[in-house]
Amino acid sequence: MSKKIKAAVLNDTMGPYHFFRLDCANKYLNATAIEFSSIDHTNLWVSDNSDKANTLTLFSEEPITKISSLLIKKELFKALNNLNPEVVILSGWDALPSLYALLWALENKIPTVVISESQQFDFQRFKVKEFGKKLILNLIDSAFVGGVNQADYLMKLGVKKERIFLGSDVVDNDFFLQSKIDDNKKLVSQLPKFFFMTSCRFVEKKNLFFLIKVFEKFQRKIEDWSLVLVGDGPLKNDLIGLSNQLDISRKVVFTGYQEYENISLIYNSASCFVLPSITEQWGLVVNEALASGTPVLCSSRAGCAPNLIENNEVGYIFDPFSENDLEEKMYQIVEDIKSSDFKSKAHSIISQWGGDKYSIQILKAVEQAIKFNVSRGFFAFIFLKSFIPFKIIYTKFFL
Repeated sequence: MSKKIKAAVLNDTMGPYHFFRLDCANKYLNATAIEFSSIDHTNLWVSDNSDKANTLTLFSEEPITKISSLLIKKELFKALNNLNPEVVILSGWDALPSLYALLWALENKIPTVVISESQQFDFQRFKVKEFGKKLILNLIDSAFVGGVNQADYLMKLGVKKERIFLGSDVVDNDFFLQSKIDDNKKLVSQLPKFFFMTSCRFVEKKNLFFLIKVFEKFQRKIEDWSLVLVGDGPLKNDLIGLSNQLDISRKVVFTGYQEYENISLIYNSASCFVLPSITEQWGLVVNEALASGTPVLCSSRAGCAPNLIENNEVGYIFDPFSENDLEEKMYQIVEDIKSSDFKSKAHSIISQWGGDKYSIQILKAVEQAIKFNVSRGFFAFIFLKSFIPFKIIYTKFFL
């Protein structure tokens, strides 16, 4: 058997699905994750409880956003020098640690792969910034992306189709498939009989005010359904206030933050999952719902929509700016549930987007990066070295 390629995989904070993907990568690679910080600055998971085999953590006292750029560079270069990987797998092209890792790779003539979830329509795009992205991507050898929208965006930024590989956005499907309601009967007993579910951080882009307003209209006609919101965040009190104002608080359940194990039980109990986001680069919660056999109503702005939902008979895609569209899809899914076997269809679709796909596709991306890696020359190195200070200043004063 041939020797496995030694890879360094960069990541901000390792959550449950990151460890799963690292295991998948190590089916064909000798991969070590470099975790920027064990303290996450956006999500609510606790990484300390996870098995951190094959993982190096740079910082454990503060989130990466609080660490000085010079210290990040020092510790990251030290970790990469110690690992001496044959390929570096970057977590995006925008974060400062990824740029430093790219700089290290250029200095040491090491091939690079970028993992990207960005879509063209995620945010307003400006020509100057897009040109900068093209220059950065031109320094990277291959890409591992979520799906078709992400691949299309990279091609618009000049990345050749043959250097892009799909399948980076997966979860441990078996974990959700094997979840048993008996594992926490108390939690399950507190849930409604029929309910729409969503799970997210309570922030603006998740579009939860929209969801509650549409549900209020829906429940006027179908009274025996509820809405369960799993998660927490800065908008929680405002969302509770809206449900009170609309006089539907008895039908809107706020579970608070739930650990991964409990969320899987709620998925398995849910009648339908709803992802209403106005910006969602992928939407792993849709993977989780389908792995649980639960039908999905998915925002058209979610990167997973054309890959997991469209034409797959596991739910519907809706316009997250149209209350009428979501309301109609809610009525439709209630009718469909009466006659459709969503569980087997959902399992069939999500089985095509699981650990095996990730293992094979990340290997292909790595092999492509090694095959086409060329020296970028002195000017490329100088460009990146000049760009990083600009990035630091821009982030500090304009973001």
